[in-house]
Amino acid sequence: MGRPRTVSDEQVLAGAARVIARVGPARLTLAEVGREVGLSAATLVQRFGSKRGVLLAVAAHGAEALPSQVATARQASAPVAALIDVLAGMAGTIRSTEEFANHLAFLLLDLADPQFRRISRDYAAAVERAIAEVLAAGQAAGELVQDDLSRLPRAIHAAYNGALIAWGLAGEAGPAEQVREQLALLLGPYLEPTSRQRTSS
Repeated sequence: MGRPRTVSDEQVLAGAARVIARVGPARLTLAEVGREVGLSAATLVQRFGSKRGVLLAVAAHGAEALPSQVATARQASAPVAALIDVLAGMAGTIRSTEEFANHLAFLLLDLADPQFRRISRDYAAAVERAIAEVLAAGQAAGELVQDDLSRLPRAIHAAYNGALIAWGLAGEAGPAEQVREQLALLLGPYLEPTSRQRTSS
């Protein structure tokens, strides 16, 4: 029977994500990830095979975890307001424009590499399904108008990403505030009057 792992794969991937945020995917090394999580580079090779294996695992882990985080908003009494809070909270984890540039460098892997692109495509679809579930919950709760909202999940996802890009370029306010403002503007026309003040605050 093997010895139990003192550092889980999830802890390794969280540490690797922190290294990516600091230095970007190109400058990431297994030695740096190992220092971050208290393991040797050789141990990381045993678990993930290579630097590329670590990066693929980080991408796949985020593709599973982030849509689940978005989906939690559907349980709230005001699901749409909760959705904005969740997405603003995700944006708020970005601490600087330099860190955001490193996240964008990781995104370029998603666009250029077929394996990463498959993960990214599945992630985007899962996020938009989760958003659609939240919108349906918002309609059931009387927060949203009873219109066809089938095209809104893609628009919300685009507004989230676009707000981050705009913040990275202009550096105004913070990423969470930019996301919150743009989502409130986008969703405002779809809200029942009693829900508008709560969502824009």
